[in-house]
Amino acid sequence: MRGLALNFASTHQTKNPLGFSEVGENKQLLIAIVVSRFFIPLLLQICQYYSRLNLQLVCTVFS
Repeated sequence: MRGLALNFASTHQTKNPLGFSEVGENKQLLIAIVVSRFFIPLLLQICQYYSRLNLQLVCTVFS
């Protein structure tokens, strides 16, 4: 009986158990492009801010 229950569970798994709708490849590509166009400039601004901050800290330490 236990083997029968295991067999039933293994053959009746849903393809998408969490209920998320599947997204096609074209939509995934579009999402990736939109997200990257938003986050890349943001990351560049953060890096520039911290590099300026580090340069200022180095200048104040050595002066």
